Amino acid sequence: KMYTTRQLVSVVLALQVILIAVGQTPTYGFIIGNVTTNVEDYILDNRRQYNATLQSYEDQLNTISVNLKLQLSVLDKQKALFLRTIQETNEKIDPLELLGLPAKYCVQQYRKEVPSANIIKANIESCIPTSPYYANDIISSALRYYTLLRKYYETDLNNDLNACAKTNANSSLNYTLCVTSVISKVNTYTHTNRANFDPAMQTARCSLEEHIDTAVTCTYTQYNSILTSIGAATRLIDECLSDFLEEGNGIGNGNGDKSFVIGIDNDNSIGSVNGIENRISFSNYDSFVIGID
Repeated sequence: KMYTTRQLVSVVLALQVILIAVGQTPTYGFIIGNVTTNVEDYILDNRRQYNATLQSYEDQLNTISVNLKLQLSVLDKQKALFLRTIQETNEKIDPLELLGLPAKYCVQQYRKEVPSANIIKANIESCIPTSPYYANDIISSALRYYTLLRKYYETDLNNDLNACAKTNANSSLNYTLCVTSVISKVNTYTHTNRANFDPAMQTARCSLEEHIDTAVTCTYTQYNSILTSIGAATRLIDECLSDFLEEGNGIGNGNGDKSFVIGIDNDNSIGSVNGIENRISFSNYDSFVIGID
């Protein structure tokens, strides 16, 4: 095969690059004795760079997955904390019912203000994505470019280099020209791939932030509701008990005695006290009248 002067100059320049890459000083007017060895070193050096590129892609992709798991782990711990708060609230007010009718009445009146742990758990979990494929959905576009590049290195690069060795077994010069052409093509493909991968990764990072912000906002709404409800329940029960402990008016019988009337509903819950819901003093009564509604 005949080469033009331009092609031969390109080969000489390529050889210079190869020799520099492997740490040898280029010479001119030389007899090529170990060009094949130098070309193989040149190929290995480029393979190291390609492997480094793939590793860089993998590190960036893994960062998305790791950050997602970390953020979701924080939300899951917050869920456990607030469920514990509900449990502790119930543990605080449950024994009050054993102290007698005033306390039982107050608890029955305002227990409904304490949110159900099962409902809250379901609401919070609806805010937090749990699919094991969730991270892959976020990085799907960037992951596709990584897969394409890895496949190109594993398939196209190897096939083209093997073709160079097979078709130019008897010509070191031709083999060198062929290899440098393949490497140049691979470098161009790598550059184009990275130009697509980087924006895809930026989109993935933005998507991750948006999904986490949405989950945080959703769970915050639940947590705010929990704290408000628990605060209201404990405050109302405390106020109710305080009213009973304060001196109040009962139903007189004409002899100066005071009675306390408690209405019991069909479901055995306390329906009324002296005809009203609450805020009736439970002290200083001489008798109690229990009525069944």
